[in-house]
Amino acid sequence: MRVTLLASADFAIPVLEALVASGHEVALGSQPARPAGRGQKSRATPVAARAAELGLPAHELADVNSPEGLDWLRTTAPDLVAVVAFGQKLGAAVRAAGPWGCLNIHPSLLPRWRGAAPVPAALLEGDEETGVCIIDVVDRMDAGPVLAQRRTPTRGKTAGELLDELAHTGARLLLDVLDGLARGDVQRVPQDETHVTRARKLVPDDGRIRWEHEATRVDARVRAVTPRPGAFTLLPDGTRIAILRGEPVPAERGHLPGEVLARDDGLVVACGRDALRIARVQREGKRPLDAAEFLRGHPLPPGTRFGP
Repeated sequence: MRVTLLASADFAIPVLEALVASGHEVALGSQPARPAGRGQKSRATPVAARAAELGLPAHELADVNSPEGLDWLRTTAPDLVAVVAFGQKLGAAVRAAGPWGCLNIHPSLLPRWRGAAPVPAALLEGDEETGVCIIDVVDRMDAGPVLAQRRTPTRGKTAGELLDELAHTGARLLLDVLDGLARGDVQRVPQDETHVTRARKLVPDDGRIRWEHEATRVDARVRAVTPRPGAFTLLPDGTRIAILRGEPVPAERGHLPGEVLARDDGLVVACGRDALRIARVQREGKRPLDAAEFLRGHPLPPGTRFGP
């Protein structure tokens, strides 16, 4: 099958690799290279960079809906268009470019968590499972019928770990759907609009730890914003410290939220209920450290409070 893949971000790399490895004829369109890093050198998107390693050219698309973008799309003569972490909304002409349709891989259990940051949203809300869907691309974002779905538990996983897992699951699922389309046995299930929830884009302040929350919610926030925008709190002197990994643990009541507890199992901080045992931290401009190593260089006696 001739598949035109519109993709830019890391999440789409397993899809590119799976399509190439499976023998499908792939044409790739990606966002243009942009200045990045300290030197502001032009840098290709992660998918375009991986395609170059695979010997596959990537066509830069400033706007796939423009006359130039549509001309390129027609030259690829796609049987199907797949869009994964591309970063542009697709117009009707793009969606209709291939006779087999236009499909998207979305990392949630639709209709739950339509929108920009579905995996963090699931973690922040305390969802015990999430997943990935293959859907038709329609005019409304993430609203198309579902062709296939897979579920996965969220327990103990960061947003970054879940996204990586779902990227690989989604790639395999897309291949299954392509095979099913060729056989003619794929069903399209409309989404239940009465169960829609929306996942907004995260902002830096979403990473600020609210120690007054119970420990399970604090842990969920740390995992939801890791690796971006990152969980953080403040030392008593105002120094910002990033929390990279932790886990909720039982703790006696009577401590103030954010208070460092006297414990033998490392850096443990009281929450509104129970506590968070911090496993790994990072001070601004410094390298990540295990909590024990951090405490050797930055003693935090019991009673010290992390602040807002």
